[in-house]
Amino acid sequence: MLKAFISLLLFSLLTGCGFHLRGTGPGTFPYTTAHVIGDSAVAQQLKQSLSTLPSVTLNAVKPAVVINIMSDSTEQKVLTVNNAGRVSEYRLLYRVSYSVQAGERQLIENGKLQLNRDYSYDEHNSLGKDAEATLLITDMQQDAAQQILRRISALAKLKDAP
Repeated sequence: MLKAFISLLLFSLLTGCGFHLRGTGPGTFPYTTAHVIGDSAVAQQLKQSLSTLPSVTLNAVKPAVVINIMSDSTEQKVLTVNNAGRVSEYRLLYRVSYSVQAGERQLIENGKLQLNRDYSYDEHNSLGKDAEATLLITDMQQDAAQQILRRISALAKLKDAP
């Protein structure tokens, strides 16, 4: 009974201070209409993230902000090798080039993001490790979309500040 009370108290204190797990809190985006250009996975992720925000309309006739994903690429590099000369760790790199235009203003002209993740490789479990690499790439694409949205929000607040 005491544990339940303490847990409830802790939970109410955390929610009262505005704490949210990443991605679960109320999203704030400074624009009410948006359009995303591009067919890459990060563009799809941006569209999905923006469509879940109740205050944002996607693909409006005259969008307040246009996000153009110009390119994205994934690269895998050998990070370490073992004493037998076989790969034991890889580094995955994910790069995104984008631009953002708000009305007539160019918020971000030549934005670039680079994310990386390291993972160990086991030649006896190559299918599992390939699946892990795919999950890491998907995670980097989601992270890139969230970082782009945060950068847009931060720049919009800076432009509006006196």
